[in-house]
Amino acid sequence: TRCKETYRVVRHVVEQSGLNAEVVKDESIERMMALGLMATPGIAVDGKIVVSGRIPKAEEVRQLLGVA
Repeated sequence: TRCKETYRVVRHVVEQSGLNAEVVKDESIERMMALGLMATPGIAVDGKIVVSGRIPKAEEVRQLLGVA
């Protein structure tokens, strides 16, 4: 549930901002291990973990994506 909500928040911010970005929800353990993600949910931007273990607010996602 927390992962789905995180995905929803990120997708909403990307759509509302008009960004040309691909939002992918990857639930594979292999990908999480490759990124070094220790707590879910997590957000990676360009292969780097920027949020883990919590659901971010939309404003935080905007800042992370540079659309604040």
